[in-house]
Amino acid sequence: MSTEQTRNPSRFQPLRDFLERHDRFLLLTHIGPDGDGLLACVALSRYLRGIGKQATVVTEDRVPVFVAPFDPEGLVRSRKDLLAQEDWAERFDACLILDTGKASRLGRLEEPVKASGLPLAVVDHHIREEDNIDCPSVIDPAAAAVGEMIADYLDEEGYAFDDMLITRALMAALVYDTGQFRFTNTSRRTLNWAARLVEHGASPGEAYSIFWESNGAGSVKLLGTLMSRMALDCGGRLAWFTLTAQELDRFGVSRDETEEYISVPRSIESVEVIAFLSELENGRIRVSLRSKGRVEIHDVARTFGGGGHAFAAGARMRAPLEEAARLVTAALAKKIRAVLGPD
Repeated sequence: MSTEQTRNPSRFQPLRDFLERHDRFLLLTHIGPDGDGLLACVALSRYLRGIGKQATVVTEDRVPVFVAPFDPEGLVRSRKDLLAQEDWAERFDACLILDTGKASRLGRLEEPVKASGLPLAVVDHHIREEDNIDCPSVIDPAAAAVGEMIADYLDEEGYAFDDMLITRALMAALVYDTGQFRFTNTSRRTLNWAARLVEHGASPGEAYSIFWESNGAGSVKLLGTLMSRMALDCGGRLAWFTLTAQELDRFGVSRDETEEYISVPRSIESVEVIAFLSELENGRIRVSLRSKGRVEIHDVARTFGGGGHAFAAGARMRAPLEEAARLVTAALAKKIRAVLGPD
């Protein structure tokens, strides 16, 4: 059985014990790292170094551009920069995974992590899955972001939040995973943390600018192309669109710049669920799903080997883009009709 605590005064005890037992940490988050998981890693790694531990954050692929303002020393590393597997025992004595509890969500780091034999621990705010890693875990699906959980933990430890890079990173994690405090996961607890972090000098406006006001002109032009062919099904309740790898190249857009495309159809009154399918470099399809809050989509993502939250989930599929779109939209349409009735 996994050691798991949720929403009680001692819920962080598995994490606390794990951090006390080890000194040289490898911190990881899920494939396709986002502003919550990766910046929570940045914040926790800075805290650990501040108390005399060693901590290295490693991404499965290249380091996203949004990390730079929170990591001026360039301490976040890409997988390609990581030491060879046989050297891990000398460099690290434990591995801490944030924002996912599934080994499969580590991408190309999954096998090296398993082979390393390093002790593992998880901090996550996604719904627990049957195939979660069996290790000390703190899982809180009610948390708006894993950054919120890290803030809670640091607060319990008596941290003064006097490192501006930590407070800024945690604010950015909250802003990212709540969609600027607009999504249904935003809670009183989330807003209390936002207020406290502002008191310590963080700015939600800075995070907004980094995530959503730093794209190139090609990103807006590509968005226009995708929205012009967006499909509406289920009587306008399902919006979906696709993106090919060739289109990314043609418009000169990085994948990071497409992260918020899925939010655009939310402005359509009739839309309840959105699906965004995009081709990845390895021939797989990335499936991103969002719901306005009346239709839970987590189980649909699980059908295709993914997971996530009740109203924000995703998966990765190995299929041609058109076939993946057909399968995913059919499953979503079935779910929408089951919950909301016929078209």
